[in-house]
Amino acid sequence: MIDIVLFSQLIIFLPIVISIFIYVFNKTKFNYSVFVTQAIITYVYYDLFNYILDNGVVKFTLGGWSKVIGIEFKIDTLSLVFMAMALIIWWVIMIYAWHQKKNDFKFWFFLMFLEGCFMAFVQANDLFTIFILIEIITILSAILILYKKDGISLKAGLYYLLFNSIGMIIYLFGVALLYLKVGTLNITMIKGFLLEMDYVGINYSIIQLSFACFVVSMCVKAALFPVYDWLPRAHTAAPSHISALLSGLLVKSGLFGLMRILDLYEITSINTVLFYLGFFTAISGILFAISQKDIKGILAFHTISQIGLILMSIASGNVEGIVGASMHIFNHFLFKSLLFLGAGIIINEYGYRRVTEIHGIGRAHPILTACMFVGIFSITGAPLFVGFLSKTMIKLTMTSTLHVNLYRIISLGTMISFIKFSKIFFGEPSKYKKINTGKQIGVIIMAALCIIFFFIEIDLVKDMMQIENALTEGLQYNLKYLTKSLYDNEYALEYLIYLALAFMIYKIFVRPNSKFLHAIRHFRFKFQDAIVSLLLFLGFIIYYL
Repeated sequence: MIDIVLFSQLIIFLPIVISIFIYVFNKTKFNYSVFVTQAIITYVYYDLFNYILDNGVVKFTLGGWSKVIGIEFKIDTLSLVFMAMALIIWWVIMIYAWHQKKNDFKFWFFLMFLEGCFMAFVQANDLFTIFILIEIITILSAILILYKKDGISLKAGLYYLLFNSIGMIIYLFGVALLYLKVGTLNITMIKGFLLEMDYVGINYSIIQLSFACFVVSMCVKAALFPVYDWLPRAHTAAPSHISALLSGLLVKSGLFGLMRILDLYEITSINTVLFYLGFFTAISGILFAISQKDIKGILAFHTISQIGLILMSIASGNVEGIVGASMHIFNHFLFKSLLFLGAGIIINEYGYRRVTEIHGIGRAHPILTACMFVGIFSITGAPLFVGFLSKTMIKLTMTSTLHVNLYRIISLGTMISFIKFSKIFFGEPSKYKKINTGKQIGVIIMAALCIIFFFIEIDLVKDMMQIENALTEGLQYNLKYLTKSLYDNEYALEYLIYLALAFMIYKIFVRPNSKFLHAIRHFRFKFQDAIVSLLLFLGFIIYYL
């Protein structure tokens, strides 16, 4: 029997302590301790995962304090998923960036400190602790974004920091309102209180206002329409391994918080708004992605698109939708991190960022190309690739023909933009340059995980849903349907038809000198306009409730 409290705190505090150790001693040889630390917390996570599988969800309060005022931690299936994502991406970043950053003690300090804070965030079960941890994560992320210290990254990092901080001020206002009403910030206790009172029928109540504040602040963190302008700025300016961290993991902290908030309040009337909010996020992300020439810009806007698709699944309001969303959160983490890391290799080794300037990657670097096509086939939902699993689960949650058709539009748009992206792999290479071994290993690891999880993900979902006693009849049916469709030729034919249609649309409508695409590509919110859109969005949510 393991000490669950000790293991939980090891995962949080060991990376933080090691980061301080590295900063204080400032010796290159001490930087190697990051690998030892990561190995230890990976082993601890493995034992923790098995304990939760055997014993179910656990909760505990630190320091023996009362739950009313103490800091409570909760480890459930959602926490386990995000902790696994964190472990994987930190391993990969260490390997990928080691050759370049092995002597940079400040980089390892910020990176490891960030890991510990993120591990605490996904376990926290009180609203104020979540606020504190999100703010620390935001500050550390901003530092890593502007780490290159050039004008573009500095501007992007400050924009990210300021806009997300304003979003969290709105969150803090919601915390204050809720505390005035219930007298505690413990999520479990608040949920019990809310279940006992009829707050939904009270117009403009404090409870509803706090809910609106939480939803809007989490939409900012998740980069949802119309408050996502910070994301493409940050992702394109950051070093590629940090872009992978941001897109693959950190932007999903907003989705994590939103899922917690929706479970806390259980206000089902918001689901319709969330679905169409997700759709507009997805379709606008696709339009911006198609208009881009910068390869990291294409990937950044596709993060927005996929976040919108995940929100559409969350908006179903049932277990099947949450499972589909969780699967796509994890799968998107795998293939989008892979694509950003691959794009980083291309940019750093060749000195180009524009699709029109890069060509012949397929001939020059066949292994890199094969790995990146694993990511491309995954994000477009091709059969036999991991994205097919989660996108099919999301499709199964659609409750009407209209919703299914909207989902198909998003899938088609994704294919169109990645047809544009894939141009870099064809033609005669302009350069033959050796890729750093660590970077290539990082990309190979992510591609291998995309393949491995295609075969094991359904069984993992079944095991983890049993932890929550949430393996409903509807979910069992969806999983059986998904299992039968894995090698179905009908889905392969459907994918090829969509691919052919996407290629035709691309050839006919996506013109290099299109004024429409040029206007979209150069459209940017000024900071003050982004703040106005944030406040209008908050007003809309309050009015709707």
